[in-house]
Amino acid sequence: MDERRTSRFRLMTYNVGGGREDFGSTLDDVVQVIREISPDILVAQEIAEYQDADGVWHSALDPIAQAGAFGKHVHLGPTICMREHMHVQKRLFIHGLFHDWQDWRQGNAILSRWEFVRLGDPAKPGAPRNVPIYRAPLYQGTRDTDSRYALIARIGRAPVFPFVLGVHLTTLVAERAREGGPLPLADKTEEAQILRLKQARRLLDLLREHVLERGKVIFLLGDFNAAASEPCIASVLEDEGEFVRLAPTRGTNATHPKVIGPIDHIFAYPRDRLLEYECWIVDSPLAQRASDHLPVVADVEVM
Repeated sequence: MDERRTSRFRLMTYNVGGGREDFGSTLDDVVQVIREISPDILVAQEIAEYQDADGVWHSALDPIAQAGAFGKHVHLGPTICMREHMHVQKRLFIHGLFHDWQDWRQGNAILSRWEFVRLGDPAKPGAPRNVPIYRAPLYQGTRDTDSRYALIARIGRAPVFPFVLGVHLTTLVAERAREGGPLPLADKTEEAQILRLKQARRLLDLLREHVLERGKVIFLLGDFNAAASEPCIASVLEDEGEFVRLAPTRGTNATHPKVIGPIDHIFAYPRDRLLEYECWIVDSPLAQRASDHLPVVADVEVM
């Protein structure tokens, strides 16, 4: 194999927003986890930032970008914002209102050691694009009606110029049991799985003509809120889409304390351009404390 025609990447997906306040977690803990892993490409979920009364933005992306040495190759794709979704049932919005915030937003982010290029022309600089894959008819202030987006980028690293797609699929209130709380509701579990199935199919619709059918390399990362056996992954992404799930071989066997098995995943496509990989879940004491999700990391070589 001509090594000049292959590329290696360290990929990382990390839901940083849930936090573990009961453990005294801070953003500094999340930043340190990322610094220790030192990924080439990071896809993060629940990244938040707010604009104060003077118009200055305060973003969790800033310390993360510095820790990972990503420079300016950083992009946030909002999924919810105070200006558009203001609702009295969301306590954070009320907090922001009485602290004179002009805006608050949260979403998925992609950070890269290399520049972003155009999706259709990797010879020219570009920017990631934020594509809606689910919108509820009316936002009600809870995660049941959170919009869901796919943030797609292309990375300017020759010769592969891989696409990167970051997602955070739906989860519903009462879908899962809380420790010491009521059991999950079966109808909510079924409803959530149907929503995730539809969202996964929309991902394939988004990618089919210009990425999948042309055999382009793409990395799909995110918090899928679904175990590997759930239909949105096993039937749609793996069987229909022919994505390869990079199965973790090190670390614990879960990325969230309420679910058996990982719900945060990394996929690669196409199979015949994936030469080798090693994937693991980071379960250090720091990672256990930093967020209610554990990060998933993969070292991959593609051609």
